[in-house]
Amino acid sequence: MKWNKLLLITASMGLLAACADEGTDEEVTDDTEEVADDTEDTTEESDATTGATQSVIGSADDLEEAFSADGGWIVIFEGDVEADQELTLAEGPTNDGEIARKLALYTQDEDRNIQERFTLTVPSVTIESENSRIQGGTVAGDVYVNANGFSMPEGTIDGDLIFGSEEYQESADLEEGEVTGEVRVEGGEEEADATTGATQSVIAGSDDLEEAFSANGGWIVIFEGDVEADQELTLAEGPTNDGEIARKLALYTQDADRNITDRYTLTIPSVTIESENSRIQGGTVAGDVYVNANGFSLPEGTIDGDLIFGSEEYQESADLEEGEVTGEVRVEE
Repeated sequence: MKWNKLLLITASMGLLAACADEGTDEEVTDDTEEVADDTEDTTEESDATTGATQSVIGSADDLEEAFSADGGWIVIFEGDVEADQELTLAEGPTNDGEIARKLALYTQDEDRNIQERFTLTVPSVTIESENSRIQGGTVAGDVYVNANGFSMPEGTIDGDLIFGSEEYQESADLEEGEVTGEVRVEGGEEEADATTGATQSVIAGSDDLEEAFSANGGWIVIFEGDVEADQELTLAEGPTNDGEIARKLALYTQDADRNITDRYTLTIPSVTIESENSRIQGGTVAGDVYVNANGFSLPEGTIDGDLIFGSEEYQESADLEEGEVTGEVRVEE
C-alpha cells in the first residue's frame, strides 16, 4: 500500500514538471514572436533600408563609392565626416521604382525621433539625381543642384545653395531646412551666370589660372576673390556653352535675384582672348587685353589698361557698351 502511494506521488510530480515545461515553452515562444513583430514594424517605419539599396558611411573613404551611381539610394552616416574632395551625388538608384537619393545625416529611434545629427564637411556637393534630399543633419560646403525635386527635411546647408536653372529651384522644397549662405540660380542659358561640373573652372588663387584659361578649362571661369599673377595669360578657344563656342571670366558673385554682391579684380600683365564670344563680366582685369576673336563683350566689366583688337573685324563685332576701359581702345593688326 505504501509502495502504491509512493508510485502515485512520483507520477504526479512528473506530470506537473512536464506541464511546467510546456508552459515555459509557450511563454518563450510568445515573447520571441513579439520581438520579431517589433522588429518588422521598426523596419517598415524606419528610413534606412538594407542590401544594395543603402550605403553606410563610416569614414571619408566610403564617400566616393556611396555617392556614385552604384551606391545605395540612401546614404547613411554613422558620424561626422570631413573630406577634401568635391562630391557628386549621381543619378541611378531608385526607391520603390522612383529615382531618388537621400543623405541621411542622423540616427533615429523607433518613433522616428532624431537622436543624433551629423555633419558632412566638404568643399561642395553637386546633386545630379532627381528627388534628392539632405535630411536630418548638415552639409558644410556649397551645394549645386542640377535636378528636379530637391528637398531638405530638417537639413542644413552651411554654405551656398546654387541651382543650375530656375526650373530646378522652382521644383525644390526648402521649407523644412536651413541655408546659411546664399540661395541663387547660376546655370542654363543667357540668363544664368554659372554652371557646374566640367563646364566651369573655379579660381581660388593664381595657381589655378593656367589650367582654367586653357582649352581644357571650363567655358566659365569663376573667381572667388581678387587674384594677382605675374604671367601673361591666354584665354584659349575650346569650351562651349549650349553648343556655342564661348568663354567667360566671372569676376563677381550674385544673389538669387542676380544682383552683383561682390566684384573681384584679376591683376596681370596682359590677357589675350583667342576664343569667340568671350566676355569679361562683373569685375576688373587690371592689365592690357588683346582680342583676337569675334564677339568680345564687357557686361558690367572693366579693363584697367588698354584694349587692343587684332583686326577691325574683331573690333566691329565687339560690344563694349556695358563696360569700361580706362586706357586706349585701338586696333593693332
